[in-house]
Amino acid sequence: MKTLFDLVSDAQSNYGSNIFVKEKCGDGISEKTFGEFYADALKITDFLKDKFGGTVHAGVIGPTSYNYLVSYIGTMIGGSTAVPIDAQLAPADICELLARADVDILFYDERFSAAVPAFKANCPNIKEFVSLSDKTEGDTPTMGRVLEKYLPKALETSELPDEKTLAAILFTSGTTGKAKGVMLSHGNFTDNVFCCENESTSEDVLLTVLPIHHIYCFTCDILLSLRYGTTVCVNDSLLKVAQNLKLFAPTIILLVPMIAATVYKQIKTAAKANPDIPIQAIAKSALGGRLKVIYSGGAYLNPELITAYEELGVTIAQGYGMTECSPRITTGDLSRKSVGDVGTVVKGCEVRIVDGEITVKSGSVMQGYYKDEKSTAETLKDGWLYTGDLGYVDEENRLFITGRKKNLIILSNGENVSPEELENKAEALQIAQELMVYSEDELLTIELYLGNELYKGKTEEEAVTEVKEKVKQLNKALPSSKAIHRIRIRNTEFEKTTSRKIKRSQQVKGEIV
Repeated sequence: MKTLFDLVSDAQSNYGSNIFVKEKCGDGISEKTFGEFYADALKITDFLKDKFGGTVHAGVIGPTSYNYLVSYIGTMIGGSTAVPIDAQLAPADICELLARADVDILFYDERFSAAVPAFKANCPNIKEFVSLSDKTEGDTPTMGRVLEKYLPKALETSELPDEKTLAAILFTSGTTGKAKGVMLSHGNFTDNVFCCENESTSEDVLLTVLPIHHIYCFTCDILLSLRYGTTVCVNDSLLKVAQNLKLFAPTIILLVPMIAATVYKQIKTAAKANPDIPIQAIAKSALGGRLKVIYSGGAYLNPELITAYEELGVTIAQGYGMTECSPRITTGDLSRKSVGDVGTVVKGCEVRIVDGEITVKSGSVMQGYYKDEKSTAETLKDGWLYTGDLGYVDEENRLFITGRKKNLIILSNGENVSPEELENKAEALQIAQELMVYSEDELLTIELYLGNELYKGKTEEEAVTEVKEKVKQLNKALPSSKAIHRIRIRNTEFEKTTSRKIKRSQQVKGEIV
């Protein structure tokens, strides 16, 4: 299994008549089999070959949908390069990424129709624009018309990609500067898809919630479902997660900790409103009745949340990775509870610690950053990926993260302090809805956005008093060199990236208390 073509072809051979994708369609649910998906992906390959005569860079933008997946994977299995774009970006930023990635054709969700004239004006190198709509009437090129016109032609051996062929360019979130285009090959993807065993089955149903342009979602929701024959159900909105859990009754779901915490809060609220009903029964109904595993990644997972879900009969497995590694470096061990670690290092992946930094070598490691030799040389050294994360590996091959190297605070006394370490401890005490630790005037400072729930019903003075008590409690658990000496409280949320990560470069706004 060397390429994504092998993966998709194998899926249709093994699970051809099984349902691959379910999504809402009007008042009903549309279902597509693995066999139909393979045929439609081949139609995209034939369409691109017919239009361009060779391989291209194809951008795709929008939320998860069957047609999105067809365009994305159909591009890659024919040897072309897919460029998924963050749908939350401003039009000017989208154009900038499309230009930097040398995109020749753009597949776009209908909600971007109004922006197409701007894309055409600012991205003159894009020769074709195709709406992901199923519509077949009118003059606008649409996915419906493409799938109606083209046939699923078998690819000649000479047309097939090999494991070194560039499959996708995925842009990082750019939390500390300009987003970089991560180049992933077919071999990178397939190595990551097969780095673990027995993760799901053809009997499982998965609800895909995370943004599809993220590698975490694409590899672990979509590509793994192709490997195992798992049915993927599309969540059409973050506002409808609760509704769709009941509608599709998944057995597996991938989440970031923030969404997992939100779902749990909704269950707790329902339990308070119905004290005569056991919370386990409320949770089973709210989660669709069949949910058994939540895979978590992308951010710090509070151990208390793991315990809370465990009491509801649901296992949370914490993993770790990054776009540059396709993404998995570790995966959650379902046989034991995570205690501060971010999972066990996956098969075929080597991890070593260099000056406190986690470095990785595996077949999943990227080819480099697109047209950025300087950044590539800084990140890839002698075949090792320098993650920028600080941490250690224990004797059981479990990985522990202690912070980001670039965020280290170096105090005048020479002490190195990881702000993430302090933030994680503060979050466990539920000090605020959002928080950030930094150095100000040589003092470790914690800035807080309290939110609307934690201190509901309390006066400002009472809330500040409680915050100070919680910070004192935090400091008692820290060595004196890492104690928080200044507290700032802000009235607005922190500025974040589209993936909801707090930007550390923003200016201080909170008032000292």
